[in-house]
Amino acid sequence: MAYLPADERRRTIIDAAVEVIAAEGLTGATTRRIADRANAPLGALHYCFRDKQELLGHVADRGADRLRQCFAVIDPDRGLEATIRGSVAAYWAWVEENVGLQLALLELGMWRIRRAAGESVYDMYDRFGTDLLTANLTRAAEVDEATPAISVADMTRFITHRFDGMILEYAASRDRAACQRQADLLADAVVALALPVR
Repeated sequence: MAYLPADERRRTIIDAAVEVIAAEGLTGATTRRIADRANAPLGALHYCFRDKQELLGHVADRGADRLRQCFAVIDPDRGLEATIRGSVAAYWAWVEENVGLQLALLELGMWRIRRAAGESVYDMYDRFGTDLLTANLTRAAEVDEATPAISVADMTRFITHRFDGMILEYAASRDRAACQRQADLLADAVVALALPVR
């Protein structure tokens, strides 16, 4: 095993964790399997991360960072319709380009739901689109100087909930054309629901 600087070693271990969680589920993602996938000694994993919880937090951070990168192209100053369509396209790009990461994030979400004791589990998803969508759609509505026919909160939940299903469909089918069609229909539906009647 070649020596890697600590930052690079951390990246390779996070990459390996994503792959193992996507393939084996969270239960199968033992530190040994993750270290083996990273081609790293088990001690390197324990050196780079305090515990498995910290590593899982970095997997979630990876997902949020990639989503922010996809959303960087959206300009809410173009107005509500363009922002809705751009947001759905950005979300779909994030899913399509990171399907293994999506499966890992779904595993993490389900794990958290099972273990949550009275905490708001859904808050963890704020950084996976809710905050970005809310900020962009709010700004776009301000630019249009119009009150949307449905609230920004409803638009945001509608989009994020539809993508929960699309992630599963795409992971199972890998049918880009069918999922792209669903993304287009989703954008059309949100535009039709949200734009005020003039």
